[in-house]
Amino acid sequence: MAIIFAVSSVPGQLVNSVGLGKESYHINGHFFLFFALYVAYFKATGSLVKSLVLTIAYGLFDEFHQSFIPLRSPSLFDILVDTAGGLLAGIMIWKLQPILPKKLKNWLLS
Repeated sequence: MAIIFAVSSVPGQLVNSVGLGKESYHINGHFFLFFALYVAYFKATGSLVKSLVLTIAYGLFDEFHQSFIPLRSPSLFDILVDTAGGLLAGIMIWKLQPILPKKLKNWLLS
């Protein structure tokens, strides 16, 4: 959450000046950060549904937060990408959990 908050706090002009303003970077960044956030929430809660709700809620908060950053704005598309990242993580955990190696399963569920 801290990494997402920090990245969201960067003014839009700086994002563009360092060459990270490409749409593909933006979409991939949202997707993978919220994928990882879902996994962290799942590790903390042990619940697929709670983790998805928390991931979507943080995506909404992130977009609200961006409305206060110069040259950044909230976007429904970003919320959808955040949700897709969390949803894919949830589906992967749900489907792969039974076949995970014991050590990885213990880490994920402990």
